[in-house]
Amino acid sequence: MWRDGNLKPYPLEGRVEELIESGDLPEGWKPTGRDKNLYVELSEPIVRMAVRWQDREGRIVDPYLRVEVTTATPRFVGALSFMIRVGRCLDLLEACVKSMTVAARDLSEASQRPVSGPEFYVKELMAGYWALKDKVDESLVEEWEHLLGGYNPEETYTAVFSKMSPDRVRNFSTFALAGEGFKLKAGLADNRDFITRYLRHQLGFFTDYGMYRDPGDPLTYDYTARMNLALLLYSGYSDENTSLLDELLRRGGLTTLLYLSPLGQAPFGGRSNQFNFNEATITLICEYEANRYKRAGRLDLAGAFKRAARLSALSIKRWLMLKPFRHIKNGFHPSTMHGCEEYGGYSVYSLLIASQLGFAHLLADDSIEEKPAPFEVGGYILHLPEAFHKVFATSGGYHIEVETSADHKYDATGLGRIHKASAPSEIGLSTPITPKPRYKVAVQPSPRGVAVGPGWRDSHTSEIHWLADYKPESVNVSRIKESKDETRFRITYILNVGLPRILEEYTLNRDGVEVSVKVEGANRALMQFPLLETDGLNRAEVQVERGHLKVRYLNHTYEVWSLHPEDPDTWLEPFKAPNRNAIYRVGCFESLNDEMEVRVEIT
Repeated sequence: MWRDGNLKPYPLEGRVEELIESGDLPEGWKPTGRDKNLYVELSEPIVRMAVRWQDREGRIVDPYLRVEVTTATPRFVGALSFMIRVGRCLDLLEACVKSMTVAARDLSEASQRPVSGPEFYVKELMAGYWALKDKVDESLVEEWEHLLGGYNPEETYTAVFSKMSPDRVRNFSTFALAGEGFKLKAGLADNRDFITRYLRHQLGFFTDYGMYRDPGDPLTYDYTARMNLALLLYSGYSDENTSLLDELLRRGGLTTLLYLSPLGQAPFGGRSNQFNFNEATITLICEYEANRYKRAGRLDLAGAFKRAARLSALSIKRWLMLKPFRHIKNGFHPSTMHGCEEYGGYSVYSLLIASQLGFAHLLADDSIEEKPAPFEVGGYILHLPEAFHKVFATSGGYHIEVETSADHKYDATGLGRIHKASAPSEIGLSTPITPKPRYKVAVQPSPRGVAVGPGWRDSHTSEIHWLADYKPESVNVSRIKESKDETRFRITYILNVGLPRILEEYTLNRDGVEVSVKVEGANRALMQFPLLETDGLNRAEVQVERGHLKVRYLNHTYEVWSLHPEDPDTWLEPFKAPNRNAIYRVGCFESLNDEMEVRVEIT
């Protein structure tokens, strides 16, 4: 992490430019044909549904939890005010005003009557202030100005030095900074000292890759924090810290273009993952970065970010078009909260999608033309070694994400994602499977961790162990080849003393993803493969034959072949294995020696 001015060179400097300057378009590439009205189309149904959840006082009551989930009301204001700003949902003006007033009072009084996460309120209510102040009585505007501008941030906010240790003052604080920047811009409050002090502190949580570290390295809070800090700069705020912040955001934006999947989906990893607000957040960041490069005259980079923004928004459309719409990437009815943490209520995380898209709309410049993004062009490997512990590789239309040291409350060690452009993300796997999820699932959790990856039998007891359940002592990643046609790399896992050393080699090309493993010190190598059973709405057909596994789902197929040996012992585990996206079965191969090689293909 960056500390005390010791910012090292960006490890990926020039890599994105190198990928997009080739001039070669991916086969079949064409612009999306969309503009920022896409964000309106995706958001308006959420807002119109949410107004039904409003009580007489103006509070938003979750339709399934039957309570007002903290931050749902201000996020309703942010989402609806976006609609009003662009001339939509004008029939809901009174509803927006009512929620604006009650949420602003809650924020103003939070030091006496605490609410959870008052930092989250501010930017949403400032969006409401700007959209509504010319449409209501002056006396009400004055009340809002007093409520929003009259409180002491140090007394009101939760993540402040007076209430917790500095190391715990993390992503919550970035929401406060964005809100305070907007208040300063509007002339409602001048809390520059607060912004300067806390911004300086937040810069210490960035890596040299421009990624933000929340405790446990959840990827969601990398781009969430960057989104908030980008809005701080968008507000026009400037001090001695902002030039460094701008450089870190530049780096983080470029890194984002390398870890997105060809579907436009955000990566897996840690808490709050697979919710559809993740892609809305990415959309906002990419619109911000597109503007950066337009100003710099780099229309190729501006176009790549514009492309990423639209693809990220389009990637969640399939779930937002369901009835009822889904706030997370599965087809289970929202009442089950399958895949959701306790705090991931339907109201708050649905409205967050619409609110984030509203800010993206505010930033969007439709004069920027789409250009191919790196995750479409492919031919690269991204290794995040110390923080986030992931390997991403993209080539031949395939994209994979490997978790090398899992937080087993959310993920499993191994190959946790196989995506192919145009195929449903969950058909192979979009996020690993853990036996002790910190989120709800509709069936009994898996008895073990599951990712695509190796296992071995104990030579004395014949008990099977799986890499998915381990947190290695060390991991080494070496690149072999990086090209648009084929990408290849190796991973070596060193586990605890007395356990095998595991060597993996991955090859991505148009034919699929090949994985070879060697489990040194074991008599037999095994591999396991999640096989989709249902996404909660659609069922898949699973076929298991000796050395061959096949899943048919939504007019696509996912197949696994054993290349060595050609006829391994093959079986289907008796248990179900749920993750945030779906319920899977688990197919297994077992070799007679310590090596195995397989190919995975999605068509």
